[in-house]
Amino acid sequence: MSFFDKFFKKDQRKDAGNNTSNASDSATRLAVPDEHQSLWDLKDQRQLLEVKITGSSRSYQSMIIAIDQERGLLWLDDLFPQQLILDAGDELCIRHHRNTEELVICAPVIALGSSYGTSGIAIELPPFAYYQPRRRYPRYTIGHQSPLSVKIRPIGQDPSFGTLQDISVGGMRIMVAGNLLPHLRHGATMPLCEVNLSDELQIRCKARICAFRMGRSPYRHTQISLEFLDLQEDKRAALGRFLREQQFNSSLELGALQQHRPGTDKSRGRAYAA
Repeated sequence: MSFFDKFFKKDQRKDAGNNTSNASDSATRLAVPDEHQSLWDLKDQRQLLEVKITGSSRSYQSMIIAIDQERGLLWLDDLFPQQLILDAGDELCIRHHRNTEELVICAPVIALGSSYGTSGIAIELPPFAYYQPRRRYPRYTIGHQSPLSVKIRPIGQDPSFGTLQDISVGGMRIMVAGNLLPHLRHGATMPLCEVNLSDELQIRCKARICAFRMGRSPYRHTQISLEFLDLQEDKRAALGRFLREQQFNSSLELGALQQHRPGTDKSRGRAYAA
């Protein structure tokens, strides 16, 4: 029996092992590292969390039901309202607001309880989870009509070209036509990630694969979430300034971002600050 079988089916023995479970949880609680303290507090307080599936604008609610630091897993209750599109490999973005701060976690889905005849969702435990002031830099959602081309190269593969979906100082999400799933692995390093935002700002670096999934609209494609790895500090600062400047113009024309591309139809899309 796999570990996931054991975990997802443990509810069948929940009453019998309740005292043992509480004792074990208390022992684990004493060894909580500072970087995960906030997660344990949310679990103990049974706080509702806002959850979004990357690539979807709909919001859901959930709670943390268990934290497995040894195996690097965070267990969530099923999303509410009920959804039928989530699958292993999808990325969840989880938020909790506290006064003027927010805690944000984006992690891939490792396993679904529905695959084992029960409830719950296992995601990758992030290396840290701290409350921070609300987003300093806006994230721009571009959409599938983006004229901004992205060049990537998975390890051992020829370069592929896609379109930018959204971007922030830390990374970006792209859409590539076709099925790239056989060539992608969570946490793997992508040797090449390149996008030209303007004549003055070109991003070229290695990237870590954070999440990926197949999409069917507007055409069959692969969505990939990437984290910038070796982006030079001056480039990262320039990207930060670029996004900060756009914060005051949420209806910025995409054509203004791509003035160096003649023939771009400026009425095709807009960028919006998240």
